[in-house]
Amino acid sequence: MRRGALALAALGLLLAWQLLAWGVHRPLLPGPFVVFQTFAVELPGELGANLAVSLWRVLASIALALLLAVPLGLVMGQSERVNRVVSPVIYLLHPIPKVVFVPIILLFFGIGDFPKIFII
Repeated sequence: MRRGALALAALGLLLAWQLLAWGVHRPLLPGPFVVFQTFAVELPGELGANLAVSLWRVLASIALALLLAVPLGLVMGQSERVNRVVSPVIYLLHPIPKVVFVPIILLFFGIGDFPKIFII
């Protein structure tokens, strides 16, 4: 029942998208079939290369986060002294929107793969 409802909802969204594209009839909003066709044509070329680079950055950032955060969390859980030192920093930095750090990170690390991985 759920899969059928999900498929029906997806079909309904595609249909609404297509009807809206026909109604607007401008290049600003192409229909889903035009988008899927263009995606299939562009994927083997530059789009695929850019997707591969983005995937590499995401996987590297996840690995970096795991390598740093898991040991730090384990140490914080075992040592009350480390927890008292590190917890306030985490609690102060956590509510700040991460986009605020982007110019600072780019200023210190430049433009390349590492700052992008660090930001992710």
